[in-house]
Amino acid sequence: MSSRAAFTKPNYGNGHATIDDDTPTLVDEEERLKSWLDGFLAQPGVDLPRPPKVALEILELSQKPSARIEDIGRLLEREPLLAGRVLKLANSALYGATTPVTTLKMALIRMGLATVRDVVMEAAFHMTVIRTEDFTDTLEAIRRHSTAVAWLSRFIARNTSIDAENAFLVGLLHDVGLSVGLVGLTEFCKRERVKPVLTPWRWLAVDGVHEQLSGQVLASWGLPPQILIVVKNHHTLKVGGMMHPSIAILMIAEQIAHDVGWGVTPTLHREDDDMAFSAGREVPSADEVDRALQVVNLTRKHYEMFVADSARMLETLAGQFSGLKTKTRQVPKT
Repeated sequence: MSSRAAFTKPNYGNGHATIDDDTPTLVDEEERLKSWLDGFLAQPGVDLPRPPKVALEILELSQKPSARIEDIGRLLEREPLLAGRVLKLANSALYGATTPVTTLKMALIRMGLATVRDVVMEAAFHMTVIRTEDFTDTLEAIRRHSTAVAWLSRFIARNTSIDAENAFLVGLLHDVGLSVGLVGLTEFCKRERVKPVLTPWRWLAVDGVHEQLSGQVLASWGLPPQILIVVKNHHTLKVGGMMHPSIAILMIAEQIAHDVGWGVTPTLHREDDDMAFSAGREVPSADEVDRALQVVNLTRKHYEMFVADSARMLETLAGQFSGLKTKTRQVPKT
């Protein structure tokens, strides 16, 4: 019944009448979006990009004790574009290059097996563009944030007694579900025939399902279980009743990235009646960060040291992201 028809009811105005309205509500649309995102990757025709096959083969090979630099080099030679990106990174200030290397073999020997794996996956990550024409600024912000968190995670892990082997990869890939969720949002808007804009509540819906999507995507890529378990639970310190040190490191890295200006800041379309926007779960609370520091036997003094050191490191990293504002914020000591 329309609002106009309600005026004809005898009890209207006496506190007894109800007004029926068949107009779809925001809550209805939100529930449909959440349901759509939950099953998005199972939809027919969904074919998201994968990293180059060679990169995944190198990742698998690097897990074996028998892996050798020569084996990595032979695989890379099959993918010239990826090999070129690896060589470029090896010569960058990010990897401490002081004298140029001119061959792939020289680059691999200089970096060592563990670093080579990270460099290959970083190069592959930037080649594997998950894109949609509607939310390009936010997708680039996610890519920028993920790269920063990768570097920060490895740096933090090396200052603990925790095995840092997978810290870089976890940081690099943990938020791939945010990008996939935005692709899913684009498809949802087409299906619903609504304007494809990123409102606060739509962003929160994507944020709410991104751990699940990240896990599904990385499982389809064949990543190791020790990486998957962190990615699928990276906003929860306890996994299986136990504090997980790799998640703790990731939480600390995410907070530092946010503090110094490398957080995920979505480009939002706002309506006049929008409620106050919450950033979702991408920024850990102060209590969560304190617990994470305790899990890996670090203190707030360590945290302040990491912030100071990371500011310099991320200024160097900023050159990869010329399309975005990349000025690293200096955080005052508390």
